[in-house]
Amino acid sequence: MDNMAQAVAELVDRQQIYHVLTSYCRALDRCDVELMKSVYWEDGFDDHGVFAGNAREFAEFIISGIQEWFEVTQHSISNVHMEFEADRTVAHTESYLFAYHKVKGTAEKVRGWFGEAYLKAHEESVRAGEDQDFLYGGRYFDRFEKRDGVWRIARRTVIMDWNINQPSSALFKDGMFKTLNIRGTRGRADPIYQR
Repeated sequence: MDNMAQAVAELVDRQQIYHVLTSYCRALDRCDVELMKSVYWEDGFDDHGVFAGNAREFAEFIISGIQEWFEVTQHSISNVHMEFEADRTVAHTESYLFAYHKVKGTAEKVRGWFGEAYLKAHEESVRAGEDQDFLYGGRYFDRFEKRDGVWRIARRTVIMDWNINQPSSALFKDGMFKTLNIRGTRGRADPIYQR
């Protein structure tokens, strides 16, 4: 393979890997368990801290958990760094992660997610039923494998760098926000699936 063909092949591989990374984010936020499973190999492994095991089982676990714990989530990636092994069937990626989660405003959910000290510090807000915001910064450290021409995650480890937790200050019915009537939702009712 000449240098130009090799460079083009690497660009295609990079784009396919990036597509898997963004599909993962969509799967989380739209609670699309089938899409989530599709980003991992059947024998894949995921270590998210709260779960460490088979990645397809993780997909079931995390989608169910998101629906139970959060009103809204939004995950995004940036600064995607990729390194390929010599045979070009394995790639190691580091993707910066920024995620927003709106935790349902009940004492049980707040205690379970943030702990007793947070609940005590924000008791008035929680008693009023206000949602809580959880912002998370970290990185996905992935091993991708290319099998039969397809890239998927073989192993994922989540690295936490920082987090911010606070009562929610979201506005939906006041100011300019009341004019933004097209809103995201979970599942196939989301506008992105309505093409």
